[in-house]
Amino acid sequence: MLAPLREKLTGATATAAETRLQLIADNCEYARLQAGLVHAALLGLAEELAEVRARLRSTLTEAAEHGYPVADDGSVSYPETLDEDGGVRYEAGTAVRSGSVIGRLLDRVGLPLSGHPVVAQQLADRIGGALQAAADIDTRYARTLRELVCDRGILITDAMWRDAQSDLETAATSIRGIGDVGDIPAGGTPEENADWWRGLTEAEQDTFLALRPADIGALDGLPSETRDMANRSVLQMEEARLRGELTEHLALSTSLGEPGGMDRGEWKERREQLQQQLAGIDAINARFAQSGKPADGGEALPEAYLLGFDTEGLGHAIVANGNPDHADHTAIYVPGTGSNLSGAAGDINRMVDLWRSSNAVAGGDSVSTITWIGYDAPQDVFPDATQRSYAYDAAPGLSRFTAGVEAVQGGPEASHTTVIGHSYGSTVVGAAAKEGGIAPDDIIAVGSPGMLVSRADDLGIGSEHVWSMAAGPFSGDDLIGEGDKVPDLGRWYHGESDFGIHQGPLGIPYVDPDFVPNVPSDRLFGANRMETDSIDHSGYWDRGSTSLVNQSWVVVGRYDEVGLE
Repeated sequence: MLAPLREKLTGATATAAETRLQLIADNCEYARLQAGLVHAALLGLAEELAEVRARLRSTLTEAAEHGYPVADDGSVSYPETLDEDGGVRYEAGTAVRSGSVIGRLLDRVGLPLSGHPVVAQQLADRIGGALQAAADIDTRYARTLRELVCDRGILITDAMWRDAQSDLETAATSIRGIGDVGDIPAGGTPEENADWWRGLTEAEQDTFLALRPADIGALDGLPSETRDMANRSVLQMEEARLRGELTEHLALSTSLGEPGGMDRGEWKERREQLQQQLAGIDAINARFAQSGKPADGGEALPEAYLLGFDTEGLGHAIVANGNPDHADHTAIYVPGTGSNLSGAAGDINRMVDLWRSSNAVAGGDSVSTITWIGYDAPQDVFPDATQRSYAYDAAPGLSRFTAGVEAVQGGPEASHTTVIGHSYGSTVVGAAAKEGGIAPDDIIAVGSPGMLVSRADDLGIGSEHVWSMAAGPFSGDDLIGEGDKVPDLGRWYHGESDFGIHQGPLGIPYVDPDFVPNVPSDRLFGANRMETDSIDHSGYWDRGSTSLVNQSWVVVGRYDEVGLE
């Protein structure tokens, strides 16, 4: 409801309505999570009690077959036992559950498995054990349900989200069977993940969403709406946790001596880390708030989908503009050196601008553009970005994600897909393509230092579908730039040994004179070299730029419109 409200209405009334509606949306999300935990607890209770009930019914059936009456308290009556000569061997009596573990063991294994008293005692122990198990289960779930208590009131606070995180942890550890993390496919292909999810009942899906949102949100091959729902819960709880931790951390600075037992440098480092992660979360929330809002007279932005999120290490986020599951054209953007959760705003906005530009020339087709900050990128040019290991480590994750998008869409022919790699991100794309992990319709390498292959044909989709863009030295009436230096670095650091630095006589480094160019913007590489008006390494997505429009033509498959050098 928020998106059409933002698109159609402006002014103070619209702003007030949006604020109130957002408050209701927050309540709905919070209630969905908490109600989901209650639902999961009740399902878990029913499942565990059903197992106990089955054991109890089996024992009662066996008692009935022996002709032994069972009282309401679980005691079992048995008749007298006569010897062959007619004498009484055992008198009639009633067996109750043994009072000790040792006694129950003796009754079960220390006596012959015959005779009315022995059989009756075994039955009584089994009945008593089932009743005790049911009581224990009831106590455990009652304790869990008592923890799932929400504060009254319509305002959803950070404290309530932190409490929700605690509730989730309590429920996840106490609810057994249904929703167990071991039931989620481990290492499955996106197709296997999709089959598993489709095979669950609606109640089972709801249970996994409530108990395991982080696991479900990260599962490639699941519908975007499902992943978005799961990841938004994770984001809300992580945001509340981080804000609470930052508040406590800042309070340490007022204490005497070293704050909280750490030196001043450690305190500052942790403060900056918390602030940076929250900055990334703020960027994602800002994109959510843009849905439905027109800008520069263009069409309103579509809904955003959070297809991946975590704060581990540098943090990761995957944000889609529009639902890729039903898109006619899909673009997946892989950023390069320095990308992480804290800097997500710039990468998210680049794909927002690419969506606006591509949607404008799509001729009515639907477009989805995705920011994939799904890997641990090198954070510094030297020495990190000169290493190939980051790209090879990232390649499997990119391969799984692209395969997951394709699986949900309905196969490789369901959507025209373009993968865009910027800077070191193009190296990741090259590693994935080199290993046979991705086969999109088109690949665009922007400001690339190299893609780990020597020819465009080596990327597996045909050189006619490989595109490159690199800014050279530029001067105009108002702008002067030195161009993009990253491809130059790629040309220098080329070869099999750390991009080709060799040690010559006296230790003087030199470049192998017989090297084969691997930088996509070199003519010998064989890619389509697109025109660009960027003056540096970062201007390829400036609104209205030739660089952005040329990428849009590729994204929507209108190749004849692309300006080439």
